[in-house]
Amino acid sequence: MTVRFAVALWLLACPVAAQHLEIRFLDVGQGDATLIREGGRTVLIDAGPSPAIASYLREFHVDTIDLLIASHNHSDHIGGMTTVLGSAFVRFYVDNGLPSTTSTYERTIEAVQASGAQYLHWSDRSITLGDAVVHLLPPPPQLTDDQNNGSVGVLIEYGQFLALFTGDSQQQELSAWLSGGDVPRVSVLKVAHHGSSNGTSPAWIRATRPQVAVISVGSGNSYGHPAASVIADWEQAGARVFRTDRDGSVVVFANFEGGFVVTTANAYPKGVIEFQPLEP
Repeated sequence: MTVRFAVALWLLACPVAAQHLEIRFLDVGQGDATLIREGGRTVLIDAGPSPAIASYLREFHVDTIDLLIASHNHSDHIGGMTTVLGSAFVRFYVDNGLPSTTSTYERTIEAVQASGAQYLHWSDRSITLGDAVVHLLPPPPQLTDDQNNGSVGVLIEYGQFLALFTGDSQQQELSAWLSGGDVPRVSVLKVAHHGSSNGTSPAWIRATRPQVAVISVGSGNSYGHPAASVIADWEQAGARVFRTDRDGSVVVFANFEGGFVVTTANAYPKGVIEFQPLEP
């Protein structure tokens, strides 16, 4: 059974009236880019390190992005932003409000201004995306002199299904969010900072307890990402770990009741893996 056919059968088995949330962790090398769609609305969180993001926009027929989010202003997350802004109509743009001195950042801001996209401040807010809700987690004020620890967090709520994205947050920012009580248990988690040891902590694992943990990372990168200890910690906590350097793009289809399936471009270790809703 092919991956596409198996996913189609799963969708057909769900209630006819139900919509589905689609999350694609795109394989962009050593960087982040996640495409999220529901009810005809589209969010893109980060754009990878290069113009290669354009091929994904074409493949998935993305010509309008309702919300474009830069978790923070490092080139491995915004390197493809000028391509996105030049290839699609973008309604709203959010970043962490921390300027960078790099030419990549300067070109990105110029592209935002030229595109006509409305710039949104990163304050604590919720944005409706079809039947989903996008909750922005602002960087803690005491950490806003550091791009990584100043990452904008994104919590996607779709009925009983929750997915959490935290850019390149390190333990200081994760701890601040935990202290604020803003972190629930989630179904799917993007592991912070490409699986580095400073982007995961025991307290963070206990709070989020995801069924699936996804690491966006480039093959053979010079940073040693992901750390073997981080992978082991997530697996020991019961999470199924996927990583884009090995699995290719990782795709999640979720229903409103909280069930979801995961498939990957490389169909590793098998075509489609089904997950039941989290227990109350």
